[in-house]
Amino acid sequence: MTTDSDSDTNQKGDLVVVGSSAGGVAALSTLVSTLNKNFPAPIVLAQHLDPQRPSHLGTILERRSTLPIVIVGENPPTPLENGKIYVVPANKHVTVSDGFVLLENDHADRPKPSIDRLLSSAAEVYGEHLLAVILTGSGSDGAAGAVEVKNAGGVVIVQNPQTAAYPSMPLALPPTAVDHVVKVDEVALLLYDIIKGVNLPATDKVEDPLRDVLAQVSSGTNIDFRNYKGATILRRVARRMAVTHNGTIREYAEYLHNHPGEVQELVKAFLIKVTGFFRDPEAYETLRENVISRLVERAKENGRTLRFWSAGCATGEEAYSLALLIADYLGSDFPEWNIKIFATDVAADAINFARRGAYPENVLNDLPLEYKERYFERFENGYRVSRALRQTVIFGEQDISRGTPFPRIDLVSCRNLLIYLKPELQRVVLDLFAYSLQHTRGFLFLGKAETTRPTKANFELIDKKWKIYRCMSRPIAFPIKENALSVRIPASNFREPRKRTLSGAPVSNSSEMMEVEIEVSHLRRISETVLRYVNLAVVIIDRAYRIVTINASARRMLGIRDIAYDQDFLHTVRGMPYHEIRKAIDNAFNERSAMNLAEIELDHAVEGSGCYVNITIMVMPDEQSAPELAVISVVDVTELVQMRKRLEGVQREHVDMVNELSEANRRYSTMNKELQHANEELQAANEELMLMQEELQATNEEFEATNEELQATNEELETNNEEMQATNEELQTTNDELSARTLELQDFGKQYRVEQFQLSSLLERFPHYVMVLNATDLTIQSINPGYGQLFSGRNVIGLSIDEAFSGKQLESLIELLKKVTRDGQALTSEPMKANADGTGDGTFVHTVVPISDVMTGNVDRLFVYSEKMEEAR
Repeated sequence: MTTDSDSDTNQKGDLVVVGSSAGGVAALSTLVSTLNKNFPAPIVLAQHLDPQRPSHLGTILERRSTLPIVIVGENPPTPLENGKIYVVPANKHVTVSDGFVLLENDHADRPKPSIDRLLSSAAEVYGEHLLAVILTGSGSDGAAGAVEVKNAGGVVIVQNPQTAAYPSMPLALPPTAVDHVVKVDEVALLLYDIIKGVNLPATDKVEDPLRDVLAQVSSGTNIDFRNYKGATILRRVARRMAVTHNGTIREYAEYLHNHPGEVQELVKAFLIKVTGFFRDPEAYETLRENVISRLVERAKENGRTLRFWSAGCATGEEAYSLALLIADYLGSDFPEWNIKIFATDVAADAINFARRGAYPENVLNDLPLEYKERYFERFENGYRVSRALRQTVIFGEQDISRGTPFPRIDLVSCRNLLIYLKPELQRVVLDLFAYSLQHTRGFLFLGKAETTRPTKANFELIDKKWKIYRCMSRPIAFPIKENALSVRIPASNFREPRKRTLSGAPVSNSSEMMEVEIEVSHLRRISETVLRYVNLAVVIIDRAYRIVTINASARRMLGIRDIAYDQDFLHTVRGMPYHEIRKAIDNAFNERSAMNLAEIELDHAVEGSGCYVNITIMVMPDEQSAPELAVISVVDVTELVQMRKRLEGVQREHVDMVNELSEANRRYSTMNKELQHANEELQAANEELMLMQEELQATNEEFEATNEELQATNEELETNNEEMQATNEELQTTNDELSARTLELQDFGKQYRVEQFQLSSLLERFPHYVMVLNATDLTIQSINPGYGQLFSGRNVIGLSIDEAFSGKQLESLIELLKKVTRDGQALTSEPMKANADGTGDGTFVHTVVPISDVMTGNVDRLFVYSEKMEEAR
């Protein structure tokens, strides 16, 4: 990697942009104090502060920084130079052009300066040469800008939220946009390592070791990067080499071999996960008009059920976009539909972020305002997808190259993911999609950057521009690998049946699968023929709970509308007690004995009444190489159960009625007496109630007034809380400034004491007559031994000049001292008789030098040098 560190002016070399908010002075001070003195790039630093108050951030950082501090000013634009820190003012928005920092006069937006705007403008100019750093702060400003930096190929570094005083800003960034999470005292070294990088030789000299690096990545991730631009690959490899302290690509290849975890870090550096709500709006409009409309019309005749799959969903924006699209299309009918959107990605941190459904406010800027108001709710420092939409999306962790397909999918959205895969792996993934879509003849939605073309045998092109296809047929066989990783989704949300053969073992090759399918088809034909005329509901399942065959009676009794072959029995039957049935099936297989479940109630209705069945589970005898199968027979006992319940109810009612009649007779004998007393009590009670009603009405009015006061108080408390939070951040900033000022005063105190000591030493050694006066009241502060002799040992310290001196021209001396104090200029007197020897006849020449206070600049002391005329001669 090469940099422009050798030149003073940064001509589109590397650039560092640092964002923080009020309260981040300590973090910024730590960062600037740990920077290398030869830092090879400019640093632009923006912090949210109160725009109405003057900022002392530049002064504070100047005392800690190892680099020069430049306060960004108005015209002309400030040029960027390597090795300098540019502090942005608190009341201006700032953008970055090619080599310059520009101030904007927009006063409408808050907070200022906008870190999003700063990062976005810098990303547009500097691209992959930009390094963004997000430090401690409140709010979400910087999240959208960091995504722009990542999309442009730059590097995003955040302070570890666990060590941040205000972690809101670091936590607001989507995990797919973050390259490094470090402590604040490690940021400077990381920046230096990334920018300085390593000096790579010519491309032809690194081709072989680079091929080795890419081969290790391909082997570990099934992603092929050999078709990437060589310069881009080399630059990002060089960044990882700098971070891992490897000097050559050959050393880095060996490092990759010894540290398998580094492969994933390198892949993260290669991949740019571009995502967002309704990315390419025209594509979604085409999807709405040509696909969603068809799916909805077809689903109206099929139970109003739609199943979507968003593969490579990253942080969930595309999955939620599908949910928003279908919710807007269905309108008020949306709650009546059964919508399931399965969203999968290989990155666990991205999936965890997506499950929350919370996004910074500026990430939603491209959404129509109507969508934001209808389908989002305020959450912390941003917005959160509404609960109704979040419940339709099921997130799971899945490696698409090793995953299993979701069944009966209507639409698969896989945008710009296949471009990262090898051609052979692309074919496997497309077969996986076809396997999911073949039952519904669903649609495949790819990104416009995809170059792969699904085979015409399985897919029909619907829209060439936006790569929308329709599944026409399934692949001959879908090879489930032995090490296939299922989608990891919490059981409370969804349980996807495992794809297994009838014997419970994975299919090893296509010929074996064809043989099994032939056996299954033959078994189904026999079963359909035999069971069709049996007046008994019969289902045959395998060890994985998958339905092998089922007769019409079972479909009707269990409420199964489609053929249901290969579907999970436990999930296909609606309203069945899942755990109880599963336990009975497992016990039947494990114990090889029949299991009976009596009077099982199904939730769904049959002909308008509740349904009760007796279920018998029997395992079919084992045969050599035959799969494990179980026969489930279901007998409708609804009428028997209902009859028994009615008889039991009638008996209970008869007993209750006899008891009630006997009790009633006893009560009636006493009720007549009680009625008379009750009538009198009711009249009295009626009067009391009228009084109570008036009191309650008055009380209700008081409560209403009190409620209004409490609401007003609550609003005031909320306002005070916000003001106190802002004041707290300002006080913390002021405290940092006062601490710095205290250190300065301590330094000044030390300097003053040193000067006092030096002056005392000078006076002691000076062979002439010298004294120091207080300029305010002309009192003697200090004299040297020469003057001590003139005063004949008399203690004159603290005496005024007119008390210690005598002579005819004493007033002239005092006027001279006052003039020096007033003008601040040194003066020498004419020979005068104003002396300190007590005789009154001495003649002296006095030279007066003003001494100014270093803090205020005012004259506070006078240095007087006296020369006796006789001694001069």
